[in-house]
Amino acid sequence: MCTSLTFPVAVGALAGRRLFGRTLDLDTHFGERITLTRKGTPLRFGELPPLDEHYALLGMAAVEDGYPLYAEGMNQRGLYMAGLRFAGEASYADRPAAGWINLAPWELIPYLLGKCATVEEARRALLEICVVGRPFSDRLPAAPLHWHIADADPAHGELVVEVTAWGMAVRENPVGVLTNPPVFSEQMARLSACENRVSPQGDPLGTGGAGIPGDYSSVSRFTRAAILRRWAVEEMERAREEGEREEREEKEAPSPILRFFQLLGAVAPPRGAVLTAAGAPHRALYACCMDGVEGRYHVMTESNAAIRSVGFGEEADTVL
Repeated sequence: MCTSLTFPVAVGALAGRRLFGRTLDLDTHFGERITLTRKGTPLRFGELPPLDEHYALLGMAAVEDGYPLYAEGMNQRGLYMAGLRFAGEASYADRPAAGWINLAPWELIPYLLGKCATVEEARRALLEICVVGRPFSDRLPAAPLHWHIADADPAHGELVVEVTAWGMAVRENPVGVLTNPPVFSEQMARLSACENRVSPQGDPLGTGGAGIPGDYSSVSRFTRAAILRRWAVEEMERAREEGEREEREEKEAPSPILRFFQLLGAVAPPRGAVLTAAGAPHRALYACCMDGVEGRYHVMTESNAAIRSVGFGEEADTVL
């Protein structure tokens, strides 16, 4: 269970940039640490020569045998990418394909963030890639994933990358949200059926938003996050168009970073709300927000709601 989203900032000191982040919801920790991969560290790939020259990477990863298995991250040029669980839908190639750049799913984030500066560069690179279901080790099989890609410029598009039995699909993401199965096109169809029936306006008792799904299924989280994100963006746009002074906005409204975490909090399951078949609680291990303009990775964890901020300096838990 995970949700990723983007947030274009219209007012205040961060105006003109797009933030990106996600919640990561599991029943157990996976060795995650804030990880920085420096420019001079070779990136290794099973079917390719090492990538010796690449952008620096910063994000959350489990480091296995010296290799960063990034759940999400950004590079120093402001390109963002997150992998979200896509069980039951992801279907990778059985073997490397001749004439293609063959990458395991866990190699896709370091490869694209290492080489690409913008969404458009990532889109072009994906045209040459075949995702192969090669495990990292006997203990770590190839996880079923799909990916959300954006950069720090709100004028650029966003991508969802899904590899299914039908092949790789690279789709535009007009709503800035990704969760888990079903496929993105079906998520969008279900969102369309709901979003015109709900409104943020309500009576004095605060009934605005009535009808938004409230459970923690992937479809409900997608719909809820997309609608709440749109309303938050529209509210910020109204503030700008109505000529409210940025000084007043800065004082009276939450910062864009805090707004971002509030949106993520609306879709993250509180401990005990979702249980595995064995009765273990799914919980939001962490939520993060990345600012590609400043090169800052902001994170709060299930055990500490204080926002920690890490940059491309050697402030990370693990530096490679």
